[in-house]
Amino acid sequence: MTEPSLVDRLRAVLETVAPDLDVSTIGDDQDLRNDVGLDSMDFLNFMIGVSKQVGVAVPEADYGKVTTLAKCARYVEARTMSSPY
Repeated sequence: MTEPSLVDRLRAVLETVAPDLDVSTIGDDQDLRNDVGLDSMDFLNFMIGVSKQVGVAVPEADYGKVTTLAKCARYVEARTMSSPY
């Protein structure tokens, strides 16, 4: 899975969590909470959606590592690349 296609999948998840956002205008490196304005519940729902969509659970302790779409994509890719399956 390449990062650009993964970022597109993450945008789709974000769109379901926050349908009022125009996700096409959100930069890959914009902070989802500080720049985009996701509240804690929206961010939690985004993490749940990521887990369902790509099969990688992000523990709460790692939320600081997935603050942007690009960081989230790299995080997911690292976990899928290191998976023994």
